[in-house]
Amino acid sequence: MRMITIKGYVVSKTLVNDPTGGKMIAIQIVEERETPGPVITGTDETSQMMRDVMPLVQQLLRSMPMVGPLMSGKVPIPRLLIWLNEDEAEALGPRLDVGDTVEIRIDNGKLELVKV
Repeated sequence: MRMITIKGYVVSKTLVNDPTGGKMIAIQIVEERETPGPVITGTDETSQMMRDVMPLVQQLLRSMPMVGPLMSGKVPIPRLLIWLNEDEAEALGPRLDVGDTVEIRIDNGKLELVKV
């Protein structure tokens, strides 16, 4: 069995009340993945021209201040949502905050969360 490593970042950290009246902290981690580019099929001259021009159009759109963030070419994929009580969150080690980069390591049934 091999070790699985997922690199991601903390997108939310929320304090909520649990049903027993205690406080819980929800930490959500996502992984960014590249979105696939457009698929252009065909062998004619128009298809070849589209394959040549599309990377230039995408680069131009990414450079525009208003459109760039929407055309980043990356999409967040939810990977881990963990609910901890205050004591567990304290025992987690280095405090995790929104924007922190982390590694989720899974090895032989053991899950490890490491701040990078």
